[in-house]
Amino acid sequence: MTVAAVYMPKVSIITVTYQAGERLAATIQSVMGQTYRNREFIVVDGGSTDETVVLVNRYRRVIDRFCSEPDEGIYDAMNKGLAMTAPDSDYVIFMNAGDVFCNHVVLEAILPGRQGDGHLYGNLHKDGQLVRQPARLTDYYMSTRMICHQTVLFATRLHRQVPYDCRYSISADFKAILEMRERGHTFEKVEQAICKYEGGGVSERQRQELLRQRAEILRAYPRLWRMYRGKMFLRRCLPARNQLRMR
Repeated sequence: MTVAAVYMPKVSIITVTYQAGERLAATIQSVMGQTYRNREFIVVDGGSTDETVVLVNRYRRVIDRFCSEPDEGIYDAMNKGLAMTAPDSDYVIFMNAGDVFCNHVVLEAILPGRQGDGHLYGNLHKDGQLVRQPARLTDYYMSTRMICHQTVLFATRLHRQVPYDCRYSISADFKAILEMRERGHTFEKVEQAICKYEGGGVSERQRQELLRQRAEILRAYPRLWRMYRGKMFLRRCLPARNQLRMR
C-alpha cells in the first residue's frame, strides 16, 4: 500500500530592515539554519546607507528577493514584502532585523501537513525567558493585549486580503489581526517557541502613542471597546498588585 506524501507548505520569511548592520546578519544566519526547505526568503530594506547592501550581497544565494528603497515606515515595508511573496506561498512570517528563530527546527516542527487555511502562532523567548502566549485569542485578551508578531505564521492568501494600515505607525499589526478575527480567520496556537524576540522596538519606547493608537482602533469594534474601557476603569480603581492579574 502506497503511503501518501505529507504536504510541505511553502513558507515566505520576510525580513524588514533599515540601518540594521550586524543585527540583520544574525537574522539571515538564523533563516539559513532552518532545516525546513520549502521556503523563500525576502529582505525589504528602507534604503539603508550602512553596510546592508554589502551584507545582503554576501548572502545573496539564500535571499530569493531583495528590495532596497525609501519607504513610509515599517508597515509600508511589510506590505511590500507581502506583495513580493510567491503565488504558491502558503504561510508568511515576519522576522525583522535582529529577530531570530528559537532553534533550527522550528518550521520543521510546525509546518508539515499544514494546508495554509488558517493562521498559526506560538510562544517566544524574551530576555532568556520563555513567554507563553494565550491558548486562544479571546475578545477579552485582544481588548488590551497583542501577541508577538514574530510568532505568527500567517496564512498567505488570507493575509493578502488584509494589508497593514500605514496610518498606524506602531499598531497596524494590532489592527490587522483584529480585522482578520472579524472576518472569521482562525488563529491556532501551537505549543512551540517560535522566536527569540529582541524587544526594545518603537512600540516599547513610545508607550503612550501605542495606547492612543490602540484605543482609536478599538473604537471600530464595539464589544472590544467596551471591554477596554472596563479594564481601564478597573485599573484606576484596583491596587497595583491586583492589576497584574488582569489580562
